[in-house]
Amino acid sequence: ARAEYEHIMTTPSPDPTSAYIDAGVIGFVFGEMWRRGVLTARDRRWITLSCLGFTGSSYPIETHVWAALNSLDVNPEEFDEFVLHFATQLGWPKASILSMHGSMAMAKMAAERTEENPSLRFVPWTDPVAVDERQARGDAAYGAVHGQVPPAATTPFRRSAYLDYLYGEIWMRQEHLTRRDRRIISICCCAAVGVASETRAHLEAALRNDELTLEQLQELVVHFAVYVGWALGRELDDLLLEVAQPS
Repeated sequence: ARAEYEHIMTTPSPDPTSAYIDAGVIGFVFGEMWRRGVLTARDRRWITLSCLGFTGSSYPIETHVWAALNSLDVNPEEFDEFVLHFATQLGWPKASILSMHGSMAMAKMAAERTEENPSLRFVPWTDPVAVDERQARGDAAYGAVHGQVPPAATTPFRRSAYLDYLYGEIWMRQEHLTRRDRRIISICCCAAVGVASETRAHLEAALRNDELTLEQLQELVVHFAVYVGWALGRELDDLLLEVAQPS
């Protein structure tokens, strides 16, 4: 279990000085949960980072951002793109904390390698286009992401923010994150804040589009519960059961 901790966190394991550390952190989280298979290490990084971003817990965010980057499971551009997607799910203020720790981790990695901190090779903002073109792009993107027609855009939020920006621009940025990556991040963020309608839509689309199997989604729930608690894990598990076995 301690070896698994060191492999995942890329730092020495803490000594088992308390029940929380021994039976909790080292024993269950790293000795069992992180070793369960089914999901890749990269999948588990997205679940962890999404959940920690939701909680806003500074030290776990710092250590897991470092571990994700230092392990090379996630590269700097992928992490940067993750933060942008996370911002659309849980807001720019929470995302700014992740971004700060990402910058700190990248600077630390460069210093340890006696290298200059490289500039991020990010995909630039999509230049504005005519309103009709932007709306058509948003509708088409929603259809591609969810496999069904978009909901009626009856408010400014639903039109310009939800369909045109979130789907027409953010979900279409595929250079550094796959659609499967974005699905995992979205499921975790929506479930963490208890938004059942959005969570259900992403669970259904993940299965409909063959992005994640039922077994992988069930494993996502196990990992998710560790970082946001069993109560929210139970709610996500119940929702997944409903989606997988509709009446």
